[in-house]
Amino acid sequence: MVEILRGPVTLTKTLGRPSKADGRNRRGSATRRVQKYSLRDTTRKVQKFTLSITDLLCSLSYTSRPSRTPLLQTCSNAEKKRFLRDCRKTLELVWQIESWLKGWSLAAIPPIVNAVSINLRLPPGIRKHNSCLVVAPRGSGKSELLERILAKSNPEHFTVLPPKIFESELVTKGREFFHNKIVVIDDLIPTFEGMSTKQRQQLVNFWTKLLEGGYARDRNALSNVRTLVMFGLASEQLDKFRDELMSVTFLDRVPPFKHNVTRQMKREILQFRAKRANKNPQPPVIKLPLPEKIEDDKKVEIAFPDSKEIEDKVTEYALELDDYQVQSYARAQDYIKTFMRANALLNGRKKVTMSDLLLYDLVHPLFLNSMGELGTENRLLSLIKKNPDKSDKEIIKISGLSKGTFYKYKKILLTRGLI
Repeated sequence: MVEILRGPVTLTKTLGRPSKADGRNRRGSATRRVQKYSLRDTTRKVQKFTLSITDLLCSLSYTSRPSRTPLLQTCSNAEKKRFLRDCRKTLELVWQIESWLKGWSLAAIPPIVNAVSINLRLPPGIRKHNSCLVVAPRGSGKSELLERILAKSNPEHFTVLPPKIFESELVTKGREFFHNKIVVIDDLIPTFEGMSTKQRQQLVNFWTKLLEGGYARDRNALSNVRTLVMFGLASEQLDKFRDELMSVTFLDRVPPFKHNVTRQMKREILQFRAKRANKNPQPPVIKLPLPEKIEDDKKVEIAFPDSKEIEDKVTEYALELDDYQVQSYARAQDYIKTFMRANALLNGRKKVTMSDLLLYDLVHPLFLNSMGELGTENRLLSLIKKNPDKSDKEIIKISGLSKGTFYKYKKILLTRGLI
C-alpha cells in the first residue's frame, strides 16, 4: 500500500512510463522533482501535500485495474496542480477518512461525491440522483464509513435504516421520510438472508421504483420523491444474489463498486490499527457542504461543458459499464455526468471541468471490478460479437486484457457455445 506523503518531499517515483499520446509535457525518468501544493482542511490548518498525492490515487486505481493507465498519471504537472485545486474539498475529506480507515482513500470517493448529488438540480430527462452499493470484504469498514462517519456527521441529511426492514414498513413512512434524503443500510446481509425470496423481491422492487420517483401499494403511495441510497454488502454476498438483483434492474439504479483488500493491505491495516489504539483517537467528522435543509427550488444547477473530448470519454466509460453489465449504457452516461456535476458542486464550482473527469476515471475501475469474473466474461463476449472481423490480437488491445486472461475467457465462451 502506498503511504500518503505530507511535508517537504522532493523526490518520488513515477508509476510506469508516461504515455506519449498527445505530446504534453511529461517526464519518463525513474525519479522526478515534485512541487508542493497546499490544501486547507476543515479546521483551517494547512496540510502540505505534494504532487505525490496524485501518484497515490493513480497507484490505487492502477492496482484495481493493472491493464489501465489512469488519465491523471498521463497529465503534466501543471494539469495535476489544476486537478488539486479543482478537487481540493474532495481530497480534504478523503484524506480525513484515510486517516481513520486506512486503504479507503480511493473507495471513499464515490460515497462522498454521490451524497452531494442530492442537492443538484438535475437536467431535463435525468430523474435520479446517484446511489451506490459499497461492496467490500466483511469487516473492512463499510459500516464505519457509511453509518458511523458519513451519516453520523450529517444527521440532518442521512437516514439510517435497520438492516432488516420490510417493504410493508417502508411504504407507510411517508414522502418526507425519503424526499431529499440519503438513505443508508450499512449491511444488506441480514436483509437478504433473513427474508423469504418473495419478501426480498418486494423490498428490492420498492427501492427500484422509489429511486425512479414513486411507489404505491394498496392505499399507501409515495410520489414525486427525490432520494438516493447507499447500501453496504459483503463481496461474498454480491456473488450469491447478483442474478436476483440484476433481474429487477436494481443494480442498474444502485450500481455496485468494489473495494478490494489484499493480504498485504490487511497486514498494513492491522499495523495501523495497533498504532492508532495507543493514541485513543476519534473517528473524523466529515461534514458535507450541503444546506441545512435541502429544498427543491433551491437546488444548484451545474453547467456541463460543450467539450467533445469530455463527451467522448464519458461515452467510452458508459459503454464499458454496459459491456461489464454494471449499468445500461444510457443510465451509465447519466450517472457519470451526475458524478462530475456533484464533484464540481462539492468543490464550490458552477461548471464541470476536466478535473471532474480525471477524478471519475480514477474510480471507474472500482465499478468494473464489482462484477467479478462475470463482468470480464460479458465484456469479452460483447467485444467479440461487435468486432467479428478483428483478430485476437486486435481484440486483446481493445479490451485491455492480458493475453492469458483473454484466452482463458475465450475458451469459456467457446465451451459454452456463445461464440
